[in-house]
Amino acid sequence: MNRAKYRAWLISIVLAAVAFGIFYYVYTGNQEKTFKDGTLVWETESDVPEHLAA
Repeated sequence: MNRAKYRAWLISIVLAAVAFGIFYYVYTGNQEKTFKDGTLVWETESDVPEHLAA
């Protein structure tokens, strides 16, 4: 490929990646996340007595 075709191809790939990133953010990225899997905590350890804990 000559330089002009290569530059046009590269710019189109970058613009497609940017458009996909914006699309992904708008439709999935800014939604509130809900955790379905995580760490199950049975007990917590604390040095603070219960009557002082907020």
